[in-house]
Amino acid sequence: MKKIQPPTCSPSELFDDCVLGISDPTVQARLIAHKGLIEDANANYAASSATQTWCHLPRARHANPDQFIVGNLTKGDLVSLYTEGMVGSSGAARKKYDELKLLAHDECPYCGGCGEMVDEEGIGTIDHFLPKARFPIFSILPINLVPSCATCNGGMGSKFPTSPELQPLHPYFDAPHFFEEKWTTVTVSEDEPILVTFDVAAPATWSEKDRLRILEHFKCCKLRGRYRTKVASDISSLVEQRKTVHRNLTPEEFREVLKTVADNGALPINGWKRSLYHGLAESLWFCTNNFAA
Repeated sequence: MKKIQPPTCSPSELFDDCVLGISDPTVQARLIAHKGLIEDANANYAASSATQTWCHLPRARHANPDQFIVGNLTKGDLVSLYTEGMVGSSGAARKKYDELKLLAHDECPYCGGCGEMVDEEGIGTIDHFLPKARFPIFSILPINLVPSCATCNGGMGSKFPTSPELQPLHPYFDAPHFFEEKWTTVTVSEDEPILVTFDVAAPATWSEKDRLRILEHFKCCKLRGRYRTKVASDISSLVEQRKTVHRNLTPEEFREVLKTVADNGALPINGWKRSLYHGLAESLWFCTNNFAA
C-alpha cells in the first residue's frame, strides 16, 4: 500500500471539459444547470475525506440509470459524464484522465506495486474509490479517481461498505500510519519447497477500527494470494545465493543481507517484497539453513 499525492487539477475545470464531450445537447444543458449542486457534493466528499467517513455519503440504488440524483440529473447522466465526456473524449478531459493515471508512477497504490500498472494503453486503469454505480455524482471528481492496477480496480467492485471500519484505504487521504507502519506478516514454512503465508497484524497501538480496515483492504485487493504468487523467484535466488556467494556467512550476517531489502525505504513497507524479506530475516530456520544438497 502506497500513499500518493492527490490530483491538483480543478474539479470545476474538469467538469467543464467533460461536459464538452457529451454529444446530447439536452444532457449538456442539464449538467451545466446543476454544476453548483455538484460542486456542493464535491465539498461534502472533501469533508468526509478529512474524517475518513466516505461511507456516510448519499448513495444511489443498484442499476436504475433513470434515478434522479440531483435535481433532474439522472444517474445515467452523471455516469455518462465519465464514460463519454471523459474517457471517450478526444479533448482536454481525456488528457486529464491520462494524467491521472500517471500519478501512481507505475506502482498501484492499493497493493503497493503487486499488480502490473499496464493495460492495453500501457498506463494502468482508474478506480473510482467511491464507485460510480453507487456514487455517480462523484464520477469525475479528481480526488475520487485513483490510478490502479486492473486487479485492484476489479477487487474494489461496485459496492462500498456502510460502516467506517470496513472502508478500504484511500491512497490520497488516509492517515500516514497506514502507509508508514508495518502491519503485514509472513510465516515461513520450515521445509522444502519453502512456502510463505502472508497475513495482517495491526500494531498494538492501533484502534479496532483501523485493524478492521486493513483486514478489509487486504481482502478487497486479494493480497494474500497475490503476494504469494510473487515470491517464488526471490526465494529460489536467495537459496542459490546461500549455497554459493553467501555460503560462508554466519546466520546473523545472512540476516543482515535480508534486512537490507526488508528495511529499504524506497519500497512500500507493507508491499510483498519488504514483507517477504522481513519474514525471512525473522526466520531462524531460514537464516541458519545452508541448503546443502
